[in-house]
Amino acid sequence: MRAAAVFVLLLLVPGAASVRAGLDSQDRAAFLAWFVLLADAQFYRPTTDVADCAGLVRHAAREALREHSPEWQRRMAIPGGHVGPPLRDGLEAAGDRLPIFRVSDGPQARRAEFADARTILRWNAGLVSRDPGAARPGDVLAFQHAGQRLPEHLMVFVGRSVYEPDGRDWVVYHTGPDLTAGAAGEMRKVRLTDLQRHPSARWRPLPANPAFLGVYRLRIP
Repeated sequence: MRAAAVFVLLLLVPGAASVRAGLDSQDRAAFLAWFVLLADAQFYRPTTDVADCAGLVRHAAREALREHSPEWQRRMAIPGGHVGPPLRDGLEAAGDRLPIFRVSDGPQARRAEFADARTILRWNAGLVSRDPGAARPGDVLAFQHAGQRLPEHLMVFVGRSVYEPDGRDWVVYHTGPDLTAGAAGEMRKVRLTDLQRHPSARWRPLPANPAFLGVYRLRIP
């Protein structure tokens, strides 16, 4: 289906995948469309592999890069049957181990299928602006709350949602588990304009909020 010569093997592990060194502009646009759709769909149809904010990014990125076969579409059960544009070159997966996230620095950087929020921001995304108005669909709104066990928190900017007729500034995120209360956490969806009026000022994506790191753009793959 795809020419093997355009792929490089980034990590040799049993059941790993071959990942292209980089997508061209057409496939990059297709990846982003799938990424946004999958992150948005998670609010309506949660999956067991998403248990925190980084899990949402991992899920959407990993599944956006897979071959979107009829079997994959059946298994994903995306509400409304929505699909994104085809990727010509993406992943050739053998099993579920897809080492798409950079987890170290240097010219021989390692890649893995798992990356926490800090790793995603540090090695798999780049700061665009601290102005939330700069966000494009597929960008990540990042926060850092000092003193927490997991201080970094990520939200995915959807923009216009296929599931909501109104608004072009939708944001989805997973709250993560509440360890003190023993709660698993949940997916949430909110307009950016409403998030900027969040009852707790530390969750407002505004330049005046020191906990708001800014808008980040993913570098995956």
